[in-house]
Amino acid sequence: MDSKAVLENGLRRDPFGENEFMHRSSLTTSIFLLILTLPVFSIGAAPEVNITADTVARYISGMPVKDEALPASLQNLPAFRSQREFFEKRWSELEPQRLDPMKRWATAELSSARNDTETLFYPFGGPDFLHAFTFFPNANRYIHFGLEPAGLMPDLLTMSKQETADMLTLIRKSLFAVLEWSFFRTNDMKVDLIRSRMGAAPLILSFIARSGNEVLKVDYVELDAEGNLVSVPAPGNVPAYQGPARGIRVFFRKNGDAAPQEVIYFSLDVSDSAYAKNKRLHSFIKKQQGVVTYLKAASYLMHYASFNRIRGLILDESQHILQTDSGIPYTYFSQKEWDITLYGTYTRPIPLFRKRYQADLRSAYVKQAQALPFGIGYNYRKGTSNLMLASKKDSQ
Repeated sequence: MDSKAVLENGLRRDPFGENEFMHRSSLTTSIFLLILTLPVFSIGAAPEVNITADTVARYISGMPVKDEALPASLQNLPAFRSQREFFEKRWSELEPQRLDPMKRWATAELSSARNDTETLFYPFGGPDFLHAFTFFPNANRYIHFGLEPAGLMPDLLTMSKQETADMLTLIRKSLFAVLEWSFFRTNDMKVDLIRSRMGAAPLILSFIARSGNEVLKVDYVELDAEGNLVSVPAPGNVPAYQGPARGIRVFFRKNGDAAPQEVIYFSLDVSDSAYAKNKRLHSFIKKQQGVVTYLKAASYLMHYASFNRIRGLILDESQHILQTDSGIPYTYFSQKEWDITLYGTYTRPIPLFRKRYQADLRSAYVKQAQALPFGIGYNYRKGTSNLMLASKKDSQ
């Protein structure tokens, strides 16, 4: 089946979770599919040379790229060779030590949550698509947010060699922590991404490609006042955002016969003071179907009264919540409403968050907890980590 047919079949099954896709005329659908498969970048003086979104994702994540897909100057760039060496080394260690055990564990323990997942909501997850996809590979839509800017789709044909080299170097620097420890160092990453204007986009693209997916299309999006997702024009690759909920969206698929999926990243402040002024995300999440939430390395923000609203939204809208102890405090999960399964071990938070110790969670772990065969979160070493799966009783 060719790519156009696969995409058309996928849209008929409403993989994006939007009813509008179900009711478009065949002509409109054909136009959309044509646009979706067009190359992202082209050189005006040489129209036969173009770079697709998938080629960009593969290049910046150090993956093999066909010779004809890129100019020789990019293929031979020393920084690209460094990129390939970095990712090949990291992935050769990451897959057997962390990703493969995660996949096996998730297949065994998350079957019900996976079956219910139409929308995977990853608050405070930033550009960490890698772990969201590893645990929940079949969601129609992934929704991430963080304080880091959404950023720009890299335009490899207009960037200088130095700009390209600097971008590849920054990607390696930004991803080191999450590949080494399973989480981003928020302050360092925010400074780097804001200073470079790179934003979250290249990091998300790198993870999509490295997870074995094909990138289909990248566009800029935002939320209007009613919480509807709208496309944003970007003349000259400069998005013309109108509101405060600014984002980027990537369409991808697992292989040539798979239905398309999408990941959306928003740059947002969801503290209560900001939330009161901007309820767009709240309205958007309430429109989603089959919401499952994943929380990791969330800085214990929802332990504070200043994050009551986002905590309440997650508890109200989620059918399942998979989280480390840095997510929502254990005390908010009523046994009348939630079925709880604990994995790993919980003793205390790392010193930076020592005041966020939960005595009730410790007592629950002492009573009963199942094995967790990998490390994740702030206590990232195997044997020191924890995960909790909370499932609403009415979703069983």
